[in-house]
Amino acid sequence: MIKKVFNKPLSWLERIFFIDFIKGLSVTIRHAFSRTITTHYPYEKITPPKRFRGFHGHKVVDGTEPQPAFDEWVERFKIEVIPGRSRCVVCQLCKRACPVPELFQIEGQKLPNGKRVVGVFNMNLMLCTFCGFCVDACPVDCLFMSDIHETASYTRKDAVLTLEILEKIGRDWQRRREMEPDRIWIDDEHRQRLWYENDLKLPEVKG
Repeated sequence: MIKKVFNKPLSWLERIFFIDFIKGLSVTIRHAFSRTITTHYPYEKITPPKRFRGFHGHKVVDGTEPQPAFDEWVERFKIEVIPGRSRCVVCQLCKRACPVPELFQIEGQKLPNGKRVVGVFNMNLMLCTFCGFCVDACPVDCLFMSDIHETASYTRKDAVLTLEILEKIGRDWQRRREMEPDRIWIDDEHRQRLWYENDLKLPEVKG
């Protein structure tokens, strides 16, 4: 059975005084004088939540490595652990998990003592979809995605993150937000504080 629905015809009063139009306009006027909920970018900038998928970074060795996974992978690949440097174990699981593995350039460097360290770790973010598969595949919680989201640049080479840049992002992240609970927002007071923090920019690397 098909039920037919007909619009109620307008009365002569509604036709003359545009009652429906006035009702709709009243909503617009009411919100026109209320407080805006948008930010005036770029003068006001929101700090993204901790789970935001921004520029990648490398966490450095600082004693917070996941155990026993970190020690197991270090022993397996004979990695030299250097405090303050990347905790990457050159397993290349991030590259294998990536839908576009060509964006990674990873090479290990052998030391005189027979152990290895990560020598080259370049990421061409022009090929990246920011899916996060590489982060999920990292067994030692080294590769992560930061809250740096202003990625515009004038040259293509600025889209390539080198090992030095990744480590700088990692150190900055571990200082600012590593101990922050992994939630979208902790509470309203915390959210308001983050709204008006300083700009988040890619660390400059000289040389």
